[in-house]
Amino acid sequence: MESINWLGVVSVLMVAVLVVPAALRRNRNTWLPYAAVWVAAIVALVWAYDSFGPF
Repeated sequence: MESINWLGVVSVLMVAVLVVPAALRRNRNTWLPYAAVWVAAIVALVWAYDSFGPF
């Protein structure tokens, strides 16, 4: 990723900021086992954006 598309990075971060806290609030006592799943989901979103371009 030579040139960073800041709009894409910010949009992925905004989705993460909006979705992850709501999911953690819902699963307050069981958030730690799902932390790896959330990290994998965010990495998958970044990979998809990087591979397929802006949607």
